[in-house]
Amino acid sequence: MRFHTSYKVERVIVTGFLLVILAGAFLLWLSNNFIHRSVLSPVDALFMATSAVCVTGLGTVDLSADMGPLSQIIMLALIQIGGLGIMTAMMTLSLAAGRRIGIKGRIFFLGGLGMDGVQGALSLFSTVIRYTLFIEGAGALLFFIAFMLNGEAFPRSLYYAVFHAVSAFCNAGFSPYGGGLIRFNMTLLVPGVTMALVVLGGVGFPVFAECAACIRDRREHLSVYARLVLIMTGGLIAAGTLMMALADWDGAFGGMPVWAKLWNALFASVTARTAGFETVPSASLSGLGQAVMIILMIIGASPASTGGGVKTTTFGVLAISVWSELHRRRQTTFMNRGISERTSRRAISIIAIYLFTLLAGATLLTFIEGLPFSYILFEAASALGTVGLTLGITTELSAPGKLIIALLMFWGRVGLYSFISTLVTADGNSGIHYPSTNIPIS
Repeated sequence: MRFHTSYKVERVIVTGFLLVILAGAFLLWLSNNFIHRSVLSPVDALFMATSAVCVTGLGTVDLSADMGPLSQIIMLALIQIGGLGIMTAMMTLSLAAGRRIGIKGRIFFLGGLGMDGVQGALSLFSTVIRYTLFIEGAGALLFFIAFMLNGEAFPRSLYYAVFHAVSAFCNAGFSPYGGGLIRFNMTLLVPGVTMALVVLGGVGFPVFAECAACIRDRREHLSVYARLVLIMTGGLIAAGTLMMALADWDGAFGGMPVWAKLWNALFASVTARTAGFETVPSASLSGLGQAVMIILMIIGASPASTGGGVKTTTFGVLAISVWSELHRRRQTTFMNRGISERTSRRAISIIAIYLFTLLAGATLLTFIEGLPFSYILFEAASALGTVGLTLGITTELSAPGKLIIALLMFWGRVGLYSFISTLVTADGNSGIHYPSTNIPIS
């Protein structure tokens, strides 16, 4: 049942993200220029704050070399806020201050996760916080062990561990480690923990809550939504790994033993769907490998997660609709359940808007920057999908180019559909039924 309210939830969410980005940009500019004594332009500060809040990972400056300790901590806080969502952060602050969460707060919290209603908001919020703290804590512990084994000192290992745990779970892709994770491409622990955190952060909080409830209550079946998310997640990881291995077996992965080729192909498949970490530079991939990455970046993670993209369920509903149409079925079904026409129409609309925005942004950037379209398309897909992978052109962008990429990151995080809904007035159901007409399609 849809809960009707006079509050424009999408508008509040968009405004909240924008205010946090602006505040974060000011703090980054202030700390880097006056405390760290390293010049950070207002445009670069805005870009880095947007990338952190939108959990993207693209950077116009080197996080490890050009940003001081305080700036890095500010970035970490922005990543955590952006990963959990603005409404989740606001709800946390309200509870910490001893304030009661009213109807409006519950609507905004669930709206921030793409859900309607007010029931179950506090229970889901508790699950989100406990899940996040447990997963990030476990990940930090494993990262700490890995960095200590790599020869890092205790304080630095602890800092790296916490930063990477938050960044990986929030699908951000930022690393304060010089050179990122490329030096770990022949190891198991760091890439393995990173992939686990990325997947757990990308399946979505409602799916995790449902899985936890099934285990706790010993139920046998998950909802159709949860099963679709898990099937799509597993299928995309497997298909992406296979395609990446085939595309760069003797290319970017050449010279590695067989296990390392498969391991790094798996890592690329997992992180391409909105995480942005890399053990093999994206610029070294073949044209086919980069094309596969673009497709995975467009699809992205699942709803109500820390990731971006059009979402696994959107792609899944589209695939199911195509399959049903090819078989001339009257109703679109999945696991003996019908999918409403409105859901199918919304999936098509989201993908169409997403692809149009991607091509428009890439075309505009090509005119402004004068770089090869393939490089620009990869960068634009990475920004809109809030991924963070790059072919090495981010630091070369002009100020207008940086602002366009920042705008794509912002749209990708708040959701193009949600953003447009803040600008467009719903017509509603007028009650008028028009006669049908036949328009040939093919």
